[in-house]
Amino acid sequence: MRYKLDKRLIPVKAEESVSEEDVLIEILTRDEYWSRHHTRYQDHLLVRNLERAQYCRTDLLKDCVLGTFVIPVKKNPLKRPLAFGFYMDLTRLLFIDDSGEAERMMKEIDKAEIFDKTTPAHLLFEFLEYQVRDEIVYLQKYEEHLTEMEDRIMSGRKESEDVLGIILKTRKELAKVTSYYGQLMNMSQTLTENYNGLLKKDEQALFHLFTGRMARLSEYGKELREYAQQIREMYQVRMDMKQNHALSFLTMVTAVFAPLSLIAGWYGMNFKNMPELNWTYGYPVCILVSILLIIGEIWYFTRKGWLKK
Repeated sequence: MRYKLDKRLIPVKAEESVSEEDVLIEILTRDEYWSRHHTRYQDHLLVRNLERAQYCRTDLLKDCVLGTFVIPVKKNPLKRPLAFGFYMDLTRLLFIDDSGEAERMMKEIDKAEIFDKTTPAHLLFEFLEYQVRDEIVYLQKYEEHLTEMEDRIMSGRKESEDVLGIILKTRKELAKVTSYYGQLMNMSQTLTENYNGLLKKDEQALFHLFTGRMARLSEYGKELREYAQQIREMYQVRMDMKQNHALSFLTMVTAVFAPLSLIAGWYGMNFKNMPELNWTYGYPVCILVSILLIIGEIWYFTRKGWLKK
């Protein structure tokens, strides 16, 4: 698809000619880009970077800007991310994308925006802004989820969920998202440097503002990761306390029945001259002594607070 940028994105048919003064926005598949542009160094560099795309990056060359986007899927950041490339010079902004996502995003941007500046750099800025338009709300949902989990752990409600597994998954997702913010920040910083002189001062200012925004989002994401780690440690402490209480309870049960075991062992020797063996009240007295021992030990443990959680 081809568009002419003039306050809005104006579709341009394949057979329609475009003057050199017009700002052209084009979305191509990788094969289409390679068939049309494969003679220059930057063409080979862009295709190679796209084939190896692992993160968002920007390269400033003599008269153009090349880059790749690697965008995590919001619903599940651990899935395979979206990846596509872009090429920008003074009059053109090309997106190289096989998935169709770049075109969908451009249409969404066109619906929401009336562009004040009809330059490729300004449109690239709008494209970056579109990527992070709802990120605060997105991160706040993570915070609410973590807060709810913390409340559930503190209240001691029994849940069948794998809490440690959920926290680990949450931290991995936040790591992916936070890394993405850092990559976008590096991209905008590179564009702000503008050592090839492609951007105007007002365009540099836009990318500078975007860099600051990405820095704040990245910091927020790191804070949420630390929060998740604190919840994990708190949960582990509570589990350790429960285990310790269970062990303490078993120890006290053993202590309660230890005297009874002693009595049973003592009278199990069956020596001839043990008077209690032939005494009429020997058995009831043994029962009574055992009950009194148990009551006395439970009273003592309760007084010391050892039976409390």
